[in-house]
Amino acid sequence: MKIAMYWTYMLLVIGLSLGMMTPAFPGASPDQEHLVWNSYTNARFGFSVRYPGIWKLGNPLPNGSGITFQPPIDQSLIALSGHMNLIEGSSQDTRQTLDEFATAHRRILTNLFEKKKIALAWQNEQDTTLAGFPAKRLAFTYQDEHQTSMFELHIFSLGRNEGRGVRIKVPVSAQADLLPSVTKMLETYQPGRDQNAVSPLAQKSATP
Repeated sequence: MKIAMYWTYMLLVIGLSLGMMTPAFPGASPDQEHLVWNSYTNARFGFSVRYPGIWKLGNPLPNGSGITFQPPIDQSLIALSGHMNLIEGSSQDTRQTLDEFATAHRRILTNLFEKKKIALAWQNEQDTTLAGFPAKRLAFTYQDEHQTSMFELHIFSLGRNEGRGVRIKVPVSAQADLLPSVTKMLETYQPGRDQNAVSPLAQKSATP
């Protein structure tokens, strides 16, 4: 059951990455985003964020795990989600560490894009923070089925029981239009009810 829940989450990630949930959304200019900001709070995991009022709020993700936002840039998408840390790993609690989750995340994405004959150009993995907690930053580019150059950025934290994730998808040509607003949005991001749930897990110490 736990494995099934984990793969449900990972398949959701892949669906977002491959564009299966990305609508076209022509609209107003991104320079209007500073006028009004709205708030979103996730009832299941408790994370919250403020987002530009010009962005459209999408449907909730499966099992109440998160939400998508549709900025006024064609083929762009922002997704916020929470997930459970259920897979066995090398942490002191025998669950995945952040490094292990990042490795698995990258491997699964690569394999599924390859099945569609889409090659990913990965940037160097970076350590970062999400709401003040240690996080990983994975970014890559690719050519989609319409030969549009796309950029994706995945940021996630992981703790003993739960994790949090942010996924940004945008045409390479529109990065300068969207990413400043994403940066402002992430400055308002709060992880939710249980700070310890997104604290880092240390790898088990070797037995002397």
